[in-house]
Amino acid sequence: MTRDEIRVRVRDYLYESSADLWSDAQINRLYEEETRSLPEKDVYLEELWTTSTVADQIDYTLPDGTVKVELVERNYGTSTKPDWGELSGWDNYSGALYLPYTPTDVESIRIHIKKRFTVVTDDVTALDLPDEKTELLVWGIVVRAYQMLIGYLRGSVSWDSVTKPGDVAITSVGNWLRDARDHYRELTHQFQTTPKPREINLTS
Repeated sequence: MTRDEIRVRVRDYLYESSADLWSDAQINRLYEEETRSLPEKDVYLEELWTTSTVADQIDYTLPDGTVKVELVERNYGTSTKPDWGELSGWDNYSGALYLPYTPTDVESIRIHIKKRFTVVTDDVTALDLPDEKTELLVWGIVVRAYQMLIGYLRGSVSWDSVTKPGDVAITSVGNWLRDARDHYRELTHQFQTTPKPREINLTS
């Protein structure tokens, strides 16, 4: 799925076949806002990131888009026969992971991270949002578009450059917005990532 395809689907629900009231640039901005907001709704990418420690270095820059570190593991085995064990006492601050000890040599650590979806800036790059979750993205943009329309109607802007679609009033758009929000909430609950339960270490 590409950004261009997302715009087409958004316009289908807004019943606007081409850029009329909402420009491509406006929908692109709404796409960016909605994509950035998804992790706060527990819709995110999960990544297992493995790196090697460096002697005397305790801080390690995390991949771009990292929102949260959920678990850190240390390889107590070998490269051919890894034995991953949970590492306690680490810290995650300002885009970096801080180990609770100073490494003396090279060893493997594995980090379970929560990541944002990439905000693409063109119409040809495929989104890293799974296709089955694009419906949530589309409806999130629709909700934002209706909010924008209410702001438009509240202002003193005339409809000189577009045809007013019937007797549109703020109350009518408010009803559309309410229905869109209800559907959006249902989709959010459907596509939320449920974090795996973690054991709580009460001794460290």
